[in-house]
Amino acid sequence: MRVAFALWPNPVHLYPMVPLAWALRAAGHEVYVVSHPALATVTTNSGLPFVPVCDEAAMPVPMGPGNAYTEERAKVELITEALDLPDAARERWNIFSQFLLPAMWDFNPYQGDAADLPAMDGLVEFFRGWRPDLVIWDPCFAGAGVAARAVGARHARYTGPDFVGWCLDTFEEITGRPGAPAVDNPLAETLRPMAEKYGVPVDRETMLGQWTLNPMPAAINWPVDTTMVPVRWIPHANAEIIPDWLYPLPERPRVALSLGLSMRNYMTTGWEYVEVLLEALGGLDIEVVATLNQKQLSAVSRVPDNVRVVDYVPLDQLVPTCSALIHHGGFGTTIAAANSRVPQLVVDFLEEDVTAVALDGGIAATRYVVAPTTVGFVSGPGAGDVIDLSRPSVEAIRAQVMRVLTDESFRDGADRLYGDLLTAPSPTDVVAQLEKLAQPSRFSSRATDRAA
Repeated sequence: MRVAFALWPNPVHLYPMVPLAWALRAAGHEVYVVSHPALATVTTNSGLPFVPVCDEAAMPVPMGPGNAYTEERAKVELITEALDLPDAARERWNIFSQFLLPAMWDFNPYQGDAADLPAMDGLVEFFRGWRPDLVIWDPCFAGAGVAARAVGARHARYTGPDFVGWCLDTFEEITGRPGAPAVDNPLAETLRPMAEKYGVPVDRETMLGQWTLNPMPAAINWPVDTTMVPVRWIPHANAEIIPDWLYPLPERPRVALSLGLSMRNYMTTGWEYVEVLLEALGGLDIEVVATLNQKQLSAVSRVPDNVRVVDYVPLDQLVPTCSALIHHGGFGTTIAAANSRVPQLVVDFLEEDVTAVALDGGIAATRYVVAPTTVGFVSGPGAGDVIDLSRPSVEAIRAQVMRVLTDESFRDGADRLYGDLLTAPSPTDVVAQLEKLAQPSRFSSRATDRAA
């Protein structure tokens, strides 16, 4: 069969899908990655064929969740206020409305002009010519669900913690009550111009796919009214030559510090806490490998002697050599550590007001809203702890790091976390299920037509 992976053009959106794409290729299926031209090089470096949805000059470089979209954000904020969400629900809704939706608007403008959708028109045109049997799409590239239905292909989302699905369920539940506010569904209004252009209904299937491929362990997921196909997240990153300093392992414990590739791509300020972390780590008898760039080091006055700063090392190379990983709580980073059975310390800002920060400057709030989702996943089985940087203390950070390094219970917890990952089928094991869901008779008959 023919399988298209359609995704928002950021490498961290691609990497989780690469093992599944290769599992399908290894099973003999045709696979293409389809996206904005900005993703071409990193895709082909992963060994996968790439199709651009449009000419790069036809639209601006995607801005992602840190963009302005002032008018659109104001409209969605009015919807948010009308829903009167409780605090716990408001946090999840803010991630959806202030970060995920704006990423979608790069390609499907909110209540936009159907005549001005160059990337989505290119996607439909490619699908019409190539005729995919199955489209696996990124929630931030939500127009791919419309494009799949426009050509009669089966389609599924590939998502982490399902903020979009949970928020859609919550919206429908609240607005379905007697006397509920009459407000627009912001996800529907994002997709409506494209859907109407191609004669596709704006319903749950269009917004959530026919089913959902979910690589997140149960502890990070929430109940969503969708058919879920679990698949194990296999850590993957851009291939790099292993640095000569990585082996042999050092005699003293090695600790990795990683604060996220996406974070540093979009977050221009708010890195002041890095100096506190490095100062604390510099006072310990450990080796530190910090994957930081100049932007993240901008507020650092001195790098301690025991800290090796490198711009980038794939986590699937670095983390297995470490005794602990300190990180920002990103899903890929968390799973990489869990997959290597390494204890974790998640950086969080426990006493900050998530809503207030999120409304003041957009992407600067990312660091405050990602970590809470993964903290429980790490701390629940005892695989790590959280470093609270609301009131940074060098002494407290040092004590936490040494506790994680010396208390064997954290290593036992990391083993339990790894066991949780193994309960989901591997990408190879999922291929047969996808073949069945994509209706083999459909692509088999097409192959017969071509042969005839």
